[in-house]
Amino acid sequence: MTVRHYTGFWLKHAITTAACIATLLTTLSACKDSDSGQPEAPEGPTKIPTQDSIQDSLGAVMENLNEQLDQASSHVQQVVAPHAEEIQARTKDEVEKAFRWEYKVQDIPADTSAEAFEAKLTELGDEGWECVSFQPVHDGTRVTCKRKPRGALAYLKFIPGF
Repeated sequence: MTVRHYTGFWLKHAITTAACIATLLTTLSACKDSDSGQPEAPEGPTKIPTQDSIQDSLGAVMENLNEQLDQASSHVQQVVAPHAEEIQARTKDEVEKAFRWEYKVQDIPADTSAEAFEAKLTELGDEGWECVSFQPVHDGTRVTCKRKPRGALAYLKFIPGF
């Protein structure tokens, strides 16, 4: 069985960049004296960091972060490996759900008031149904609705940041 692994390259790059920026900002803010708002007077000759030394420092930080992310990725692979077939099956099912529709046909009696008709449509909407067709029938109205099947991806909206 071939196990494909998503390395998370873009996520890894974003985390590394954010960490470098945070490190740089922390370093810059540490250079200020919080009491007077003025930089401290140097006690001896001060060496101003060069652009090369700053790049070398940031490069070292990025390399360290990349190593830690690689170790974490390796650990996740080891933990997930025993469940790979189940994860693959569930993932396949979720992808297939993205391209399917569920349908519901509801007959609403002709003697239904406008308020009750609206309440029924609202109820269907609350269940995730989109009414796409209204057809008169001899004793009322036939309403055809559709929706995407519920799956694990439907719960992403409850995760902060999605």
